Amino acid sequence: MQGNPWLGLVIGLLTPLVLAGEVGVAARVNGTDISNFRLERHFADYLKIQGRQVGAIRSPVAYKRLKREALQQLIDKELLWQEAGRLGVSVTDEEVAAALSEMQAAFADSQGFARALDEAGFDEASYRDYLRHELAAGRVLDALAEVTPPSEEDVRSAFESLKPQLDPAMDEARALGLVRQYLNGQRVAQGREAALEKLREKGRVEVLVQL
Repeated sequence: MQGNPWLGLVIGLLTPLVLAGEVGVAARVNGTDISNFRLERHFADYLKIQGRQVGAIRSPVAYKRLKREALQQLIDKELLWQEAGRLGVSVTDEEVAAALSEMQAAFADSQGFARALDEAGFDEASYRDYLRHELAAGRVLDALAEVTPPSEEDVRSAFESLKPQLDPAMDEARALGLVRQYLNGQRVAQGREAALEKLREKGRVEVLVQL
């Protein structure tokens, strides 16, 4: 199974599930609100991941596109969380503890991690609950994604196509292994996107903010 696609968004960013004092609703997913406040926080985090800052975006078209992408991420996460609940997908305390340790390892010390939690509106208990949702969402996405591993013929064909771009000094067996990983990664990404599209189609999503 591939790594959780959502956990990479969590490290150092820590966007909360629910924050007190939210005003306005950006979208509604099967009756569950996504607040404007939550969208703004996630948008800032989304830009950080891409190494961009809000003030550096000069094009209104680019700004709106990026914000739509951030909102779509939140909608997809909500759809996955809801599907996890519907399917009864569970995550053990041990798995949550392991994920928490992974997050903590991204900080120089425990005080830095605690400050990040506090700034994001979490305490450790609520953050554990957030991680549980994230892990469940990733598990559901992997379960729904229908991925067929590449055949030997697929790998060999791709290898021949990519051969001019590969290091000629590389051992062929290693090169074939890298090509296999590349093809599998493509198929996993396509499978996950197809699974999300199915959830979007059967879900009731209302976008209430103009972007």
